[in-house]
Amino acid sequence: MNNTLIIHSILLLFLWTASGICQTPDNTTLHGTFVDAEDGHPIPEVLVRVAAEKIERVYPDQEFAHATATDTKGTFSLTIPNENQIYYAFSLMALHPQYQAKRLRQEMSPRKRKYNLGVIALRRTLPLQGSVSGEKNVAGLVVNLKMHAKSADFFRAAAPIEHAAKTDITGNFQFTELYPIEYTLTISRNGLIIAFIESINPKKQAQVSVNLPKLRTLRGTVVDAQERSISGAQIHATRHTDTSYGHSALLSSAQTDEVGNFQLEILETETQLLSLEVSKKGYFSRVYENVDIGKMPSILPLKRGKSVKGRVILPQNISSDGQYIVKVFSIDAQMEPSLNPLVLQRPILSKHFPVTEFDFVVDGLFAEKYILYVVGDDISATRIDADASINPEQVRVVADQPTTTLQGQVFWADTGKPVRNAVVSRSWYPWELQPYDMSMTLDRFEVETDARGKFKFHNLTEAHYQLHIRAVHAVLASTTERYQRTLIHKQVEIPASGTAYRIYIGRRDGTPFTK
Repeated sequence: MNNTLIIHSILLLFLWTASGICQTPDNTTLHGTFVDAEDGHPIPEVLVRVAAEKIERVYPDQEFAHATATDTKGTFSLTIPNENQIYYAFSLMALHPQYQAKRLRQEMSPRKRKYNLGVIALRRTLPLQGSVSGEKNVAGLVVNLKMHAKSADFFRAAAPIEHAAKTDITGNFQFTELYPIEYTLTISRNGLIIAFIESINPKKQAQVSVNLPKLRTLRGTVVDAQERSISGAQIHATRHTDTSYGHSALLSSAQTDEVGNFQLEILETETQLLSLEVSKKGYFSRVYENVDIGKMPSILPLKRGKSVKGRVILPQNISSDGQYIVKVFSIDAQMEPSLNPLVLQRPILSKHFPVTEFDFVVDGLFAEKYILYVVGDDISATRIDADASINPEQVRVVADQPTTTLQGQVFWADTGKPVRNAVVSRSWYPWELQPYDMSMTLDRFEVETDARGKFKFHNLTEAHYQLHIRAVHAVLASTTERYQRTLIHKQVEIPASGTAYRIYIGRRDGTPFTK
């Protein structure tokens, strides 16, 4: 090899090495081995999913975007991003159908590129075997297990909520892949529950025997206030839970015939746990609590409800395939906005109508006064007071005002730089809720700021809204080489009018907002 070629080779090697040093990707590699907690054997085919949590995110990242599987030795290796000033931790979820899911969380160092998680033991999922007796034909029964609603139970993050199986010709059934937690067990035939066990734990009870109890028969007639029979009325029998985490169950259902009669087969249940609901559209539902089947009256009366009729005028530029909603509130309902998820001034009922249908009817009301709101996409909320007791011919609702936006940009007060990944929650008005809304469904009133600190809420009625802004301020501690995170809060009140606002947050924050 001549000298020139040697020099060129050395130069290329230097440039390649220097390039490798300068362009080292900001990634982290995770290593580990999964073994059986009982015998220590390696577990192949474990699905390993990892979410890299960002420094500036208020909520941990629940999107496990990085995944791999263990090899025959139970070992895995996975590379995830670890760019400086972006990531501060990772969460690892291990999933295998024969083992209980496991979740680990590890804080990250900007300068650390390898994390050896060592040996991670997984516990096997549990079986449950059972048998059904008490009748000649016990084949094809549906056995259902439903996990108890214990929020502190970490298994709920990955465990299936429900399991189902069928009995064989001898009445035997079997479940696998269960967790050591409480389940409610029901056995049904053709939709009728014929056995109920409030709580069962496969860790404490691997075998269960169910002797089918006898069913009770309830007969009756549904009539109106004038004692005329009502056909097509629905009757539902429900067994309620006697624990704080168990599940209620719809035991049986029936419908009245053309002369208002019904017959219902009901699993024998403690009186204090059994209720009966009688309902039909246009009538007030009636609920009987603490039902003693032997003492139930044979005549079940329903009272017809009142109705409110109306005609609505909508904006001209809305989509022809859209809907508008008429929401009904009691006359004394507080219609102020709120940021508190526990303050739920929900509507009594809510009815949808196509925008091409201008006449509406809301029925099933008491003879009282109500507050009605007409809302919908691109329709500002419009209020009207109605009195169902006088049953007017028709109320006229002019709901032709379009909606607007609430938008802004969040900056750090100390540096003037935009705040990204800040969570901006806005208050909601009662007319924005549905009758079934709970606190866990109110995340639709939240957005995150983008890389420029901007946020926007669409389709709002022009009104004042409170904003609750949460941002993370992170500082890298030189001693531990880890980020110290501080959650900073701020509340402001801003009108929704399409104008963009500048909002400052931080220690030196003295400005509520500016246009």
